[in-house]
Amino acid sequence: MIPMIIESRRSWVEQLFVAIIILIIFVFMAFALFDSGEVTYAKARLLFSLIVLFIIYREVGTFKVTKPRVKLSTNLKLWFMIIGISLIVMAWQEQLPSRILLNLNSTTLAENTMFALAAGIFEESLTRGLFFSIFLQNMQYRSRSLKFTRSALYSALIFGSLHLMNLRSGNSGAIIQQIFYAFALGVVLAAIRVTTNTLFWGIGLHFLMDWQPGIASTPSVATSWLPVLLIFGSMLVIGIVYLVKFDHAYEKQSRLTIS
Repeated sequence: MIPMIIESRRSWVEQLFVAIIILIIFVFMAFALFDSGEVTYAKARLLFSLIVLFIIYREVGTFKVTKPRVKLSTNLKLWFMIIGISLIVMAWQEQLPSRILLNLNSTTLAENTMFALAAGIFEESLTRGLFFSIFLQNMQYRSRSLKFTRSALYSALIFGSLHLMNLRSGNSGAIIQQIFYAFALGVVLAAIRVTTNTLFWGIGLHFLMDWQPGIASTPSVATSWLPVLLIFGSMLVIGIVYLVKFDHAYEKQSRLTIS
């Protein structure tokens, strides 16, 4: 079968309108409930995220990107394996296993879990789900090349920009770093999205990366730029290379099948 980009239920213009409304509600809710207590805020965030997930499914009509999935060549599988290795290196550098163990013994495990789930569901649904669909449908309409790569980069920019809200913590240096590595992670998560042809692997990975003690209350702290650039800069390059190759594979398979 020809791998084809699945046409969304609504046009990209209508989806963009919905995305803006969701963002406005999210920002309003974040400021309105910020001082309401961690448990109340966590429950509200999780409920809102689930509602957004449902809305986005209704808007797009699917959690898939193509039908059927794009077949991966040996070269693409190798690059996808490199993406996996880069995620493992990042998890080791960020001490993710230790953070998970600490969280399991935390007195605020329930709140931390709700916050992490809410972040994973909301941010992946909005950026890799709705905004990715908006950009992809627009690229399809305008017959642009490198549709997946462009859509991944644009949606990752929005993902990184969402972290500007953390400027209220007052540590601008830490937030700038956060925006950069969120952008890099966004590109990698988009690569995982198009390869697995589902949103849920990204949600799961995002949840694990955020699942830590004090996720809602611990302020971000700036670190040395060297490890940030080495790890997340490498992830960004690897993700872009993979997506360009994925785009070429999609276009080649479509042309070969049609001819």
